[in-house]
This record gives sequence, C-alpha cells and structure tokens, in this order.
Amino acid sequence: MSPLFKGLTATALIMLGASVSAAETLSADQIISQVRDRDDGKSFMSQVSLILHDKNGNTRVREFTYLQKDYADSDKFTMYFSTPNDVRDVAFHIENPHEALGQEDSQWMYLPVSRQTRRISTTDKRGSFMGSEYSYADLDKIRVKDYRQTLIGEEKILQRDCYVIEREPASPEVLAKTGYNKLKVWIDKQNHLVMRQDFYDVKGVLIKQMRTKEVGTVDQIDSILLSETEHFIDGTRSEMRFNHLQYNVELNDRLFTQTAIRRGLKSGDVPAFAVSSL
Repeated sequence: MSPLFKGLTATALIMLGASVSAAETLSADQIISQVRDRDDGKSFMSQVSLILHDKNGNTRVREFTYLQKDYADSDKFTMYFSTPNDVRDVAFHIENPHEALGQEDSQWMYLPVSRQTRRISTTDKRGSFMGSEYSYADLDKIRVKDYRQTLIGEEKILQRDCYVIEREPASPEVLAKTGYNKLKVWIDKQNHLVMRQDFYDVKGVLIKQMRTKEVGTVDQIDSILLSETEHFIDGTRSEMRFNHLQYNVELNDRLFTQTAIRRGLKSGDVPAFAVSSL
C-alpha cells in the first residue's frame, strides 16, 4: 500500500468511498438535464455584440438586443438587430417548448428588405446565424433526448471543475438537422454552464469549437459574458459578448411573438439597460 493510503484513517476512506459513489450515481442524462433546467431567472435581457473575425484578420461587429422570457409550456427568445445598417431591423423569434412535450424548437426570421417573416425549417438549421460560426441549430436550447450521452471524465476549464460528456445523435433526424455526428461538452459542475463544446462532422473531423471565455455573477446568477466559436476548416472565428445583463425584468408578452419581430423594437418597449450589471 502506498504512503498516501497508509495516511488515510478508516473514517476518511469511508467518506472518500461515499463521495465517489455519489458521483457515480449522477448520469450523463441527469447532468445535461441540469444544464437545460438551470436557473436563469424568469426573464432576461442583454445588449449583445456579435463579433465576426475572417481568416484574413478582418473584423465586423453586429449589435442586437436579446430578450428571453419563461412561459408555462416553453421558453421564448427574441433578438432585434440594430447595427450596422445592413442588418438593422433584422429580427429573430425562437420558441423552445419544454422537452417533456415532445415538440420541436421553432425559429422565425424577419428580413426588412423583403418585409417577410419566414420560419427557419429543420433542413436550414445547419446554416450560419448572421454570418457567424454559430449555426441556427446552435441557438436551440440543449435537449437531453436528442442524443445518447456518456460521461467520460472530468477536467478543468478556466480553473472550474467540469464534467466531460460525449454526445451522439439519437436519430438520423437529429444528425440531419445539425450536421454534427458527435459532440463533446465540458459542463461546470457547480453552476451547470457549458464551458466548452467540440463539434465533429460525419467523418469524425473536429470542425469547430465553442469556448466560454468569461463568466460573471449577475443578479446572483452565474452567467456567460463572453463566448467564442472557432471554425477550424474555414479559419474563421466569432464572439458573442453579453453586455448589460439583467434578470427578472418586466417584459411585455407582445415582445415574444412573430408579430413582434415584424414590428421591431420601439423606444420604451423594454426597461432602460443598466450601465453596469456587475
């Protein structure tokens, strides 16, 4: 027996065994459920900077207002782009029904040039969200039953203890929708935030990686402040910086409809953003 184990008392060994057993009882499905159901308030708003870096080092910045509100049967999100001029008044509405209902997530996009609202079909969700490395499928809320998942270990990300889980599509439909043949995800054990995610194509090639770069506590809720996704094949990179986060704000239900994205965000529709939420 090594000196380390010789130094442990019987009580310490029992306690160590108990902690290992407790960890083993937490399945990969349960961990993913914790991510989906984590506390993010009843409502949420932020001003978001979407920063696009091309392979030549050029940068473009797109700004939008991001709103979220929880409902009895779903979570609803709305995004209103404000700058630059070429994307001004483009808007998105997303509905994520509770997974127990067995319904698909829905997304709608409003384009001011055509003055048309169109639903983003399942076959279109592989497409790039506003020219970024985030796809429309990446915007959907994480779902447990869409994947077969396995807990493969633990690692540290940004000095945070994380579970490492491999996820494989549970059906051909999920693979067709996302284009991802495998995901590898790092989940903060304490606050259930996704700290990193690797995306593999049907050939098993690592095509892109999402990294949480900055985490902060806002209104007593741990929050991602900066996310980055790099596409290894294209040599491009995108960042999402969440500015002026505010939770549990009063947001009118009319902001979370297909009609709302056609109307656009008007002065007085949302409370004033705080100068700093941290």
